[in-house]
Amino acid sequence: LASLVFTRPSRAAVASPDMGAGSAPPGMEVSIPAGLYGMAIAEPAHLDRKLDGKLVYYVEMVRVQSMLLLNYLVMCLFIFQIWAMDQRRQVAECAGRLLMLEIGCVFLFEVRMLIDVRKGVNIIWLLWGAPESAAEPTSGTLLGSPRRPKASAAKAGAVLAHEGAPEEESLISRMYRGIRRSQNDSHEIQWKLDGISRNYRLWCLLSVGVPKLLVSFVLAYLGGLYIIRSPSDGAMVVSTASVVFIAEIEQLLYVAFTSDAMRYNLEHMQPVELPLTNRLRLAGWLVTSILSPLLTVGIAVLVVYYARRLDCHDFSWSAQEIMSGFQPRLRGAIVH
Repeated sequence: LASLVFTRPSRAAVASPDMGAGSAPPGMEVSIPAGLYGMAIAEPAHLDRKLDGKLVYYVEMVRVQSMLLLNYLVMCLFIFQIWAMDQRRQVAECAGRLLMLEIGCVFLFEVRMLIDVRKGVNIIWLLWGAPESAAEPTSGTLLGSPRRPKASAAKAGAVLAHEGAPEEESLISRMYRGIRRSQNDSHEIQWKLDGISRNYRLWCLLSVGVPKLLVSFVLAYLGGLYIIRSPSDGAMVVSTASVVFIAEIEQLLYVAFTSDAMRYNLEHMQPVELPLTNRLRLAGWLVTSILSPLLTVGIAVLVVYYARRLDCHDFSWSAQEIMSGFQPRLRGAIVH
């Protein structure tokens, strides 16, 4: 769950818990996901041709987009392979012996995919709610997206910074010296999404948010069929772990090919504060705590039903058929 977008009450709400009757309700801080998708959104907005240099600027821009594309290509390769294997396989046992194991394995996999779907939705919500700034664009930044008000000149790009005072030390120096500043350090250079342009929001939406959701939905469906059509109960457990591994590809690429300094900046990025009314609180509680578990169980049962309807024409969803899978195991347990 570390890769899931993290939300918490805003600093204003924590600092002043006793609000007057006329005060606005506390907001909520939404952090960008610490992963390849979050890096593809945050780092290009902070690259600066003047501070980072043209070479670092263009190389890093190509690297970030190439890593994102590589992630999509690898995931699509595995998804296509799963689809091809699904076409060649069928449900191993049409009797009800493995039915509960099928539902359990598919349910756990769909829970893992629900995390990815929520991450994609939160990325879109984050891009939508990031505040626009009236400040003039910082020269050299992508699509003219300002990162700081005009009164506060930029001291760092995404990779390098002005040399001089300790608070202006470059990220490369910090990486080699292992410097880690506390969050209470007022001189810390902190990434933030304030003031990104509409063009950049649209680009991130089309290159990160929407593809992330599409890949998650397709993998959730095909992966469920792949689990059900495993040749045995042991292979079904292994198949569940295999499709979960595909969902972790993005995190593997992020951890393996991102420097410690870059990861530090992304993971300590300033959250985006969004308004939070009681209606949104109630909707969030209802969706997350009530509807999500019921929907996940329903999707797991629906995928199992659909697969058995395709491959097992004689199978009937009766209590006798379902309980038939437990009788041999129950007798064996009693005997032993």
